[in-house]
Amino acid sequence: MWNIFEYPFVGLGIAVLAMIALWLLWIFKPEKKRKWHPLIPFIIIVLSFAVEYFVQTDREKILGAIDKGIRAFENQKIELIKEIISDDYSDSHHASKESLTAHCHVLFETAAIEKVTFLSREMLIEDNRATFTAEMFVKFAEESEIAKIGKAFLIVKARFHFIKTPTKRWLINNSEILELDRKQINWGEVNKI
Repeated sequence: MWNIFEYPFVGLGIAVLAMIALWLLWIFKPEKKRKWHPLIPFIIIVLSFAVEYFVQTDREKILGAIDKGIRAFENQKIELIKEIISDDYSDSHHASKESLTAHCHVLFETAAIEKVTFLSREMLIEDNRATFTAEMFVKFAEESEIAKIGKAFLIVKARFHFIKTPTKRWLINNSEILELDRKQINWGEVNKI
C-alpha cells in the first residue's frame, strides 16, 4: 500500500519525521546541533523522488504496456502491438500472436480510433502473472467506417492476462473482450457486429 517505489510521498513523510526528530534534538541537546543536519530531510526528499523516477515497478510496467497498446490503436501502429504481445499468445478466438495482429490490422481499416479513456481498471499481480481488467470509452475517428454508420463511440470491457518474461518485461499472453456497450460478448461475436 505504501510503496516508496510508486509513491514518493512516503519519503516526504519520513523527511518530516526526520525534521521533527532533529528539531527535538536541537531543543534538548543544543550542543549536538550541526550545520549539515538540515540537509538530512532534503536528501531524503531528493532520494525518494529519485527512487520513484528511476525504479519501475511491475504495476508501472503493466500500465506502460497497456498505454503502448492504446497508442498503437490510436496511431494504427501494428509494430507497437507486436511488442507487447507474447510469442505464445492464444485466446478463445485467436490461436497465435499472428492471428491476433492480423485481426488488429483489419480493425485498423474499419475502426479508426481517435481516443481511448479508462472508465475503470483493476489489476491483480501474482508472482509472474497478472490480470488487468478495464472498462474503456472508445471514441472513433470521424473517417472510421464505424463512425460513418452512426456509432461515434463504444464502451468496451476487456481482460488482459500478462506474463513476466525473464528480461522482466510484462507481455500479454491472453485477452478477452467481456462487454461491448455493457452487453456481454466474446471474441467470436465481435466479428459478427
